[in-house]
Amino acid sequence: MAVLKELHGITKELHDHLDQPLPEDEGREEYIEAIESYLGRRQMLMTELTRPDNETDERLATELIEMNKQINSRMNAIQGKIRMDISQLKKRKSTGKKYESPYDGPTADGVFFDSKK
Repeated sequence: MAVLKELHGITKELHDHLDQPLPEDEGREEYIEAIESYLGRRQMLMTELTRPDNETDERLATELIEMNKQINSRMNAIQGKIRMDISQLKKRKSTGKKYESPYDGPTADGVFFDSKK
């Protein structure tokens, strides 16, 4: 089955790509775009899959399932790392705004404004 072999090859490429660590700043966009490309190609091939006919195809299917489990765990780890980075960025952004205009927002307890003049 040619589709299964092609799917196995793309899955192996994705698996190998995810073995590389997520870049910190530069190259992160390209890293994620490559993952999206692999996933898109795999999705197209998965729609054409049928049941394995022989022992070789069953072995490839079993390898695919095992690789897919590892891919899922690595993708979850990458997603968690990206979420942490986003939350840190939001925190830095809000802290920066507080320094830029410290008197915006509610006044602190203990502040008295004299209204009689």
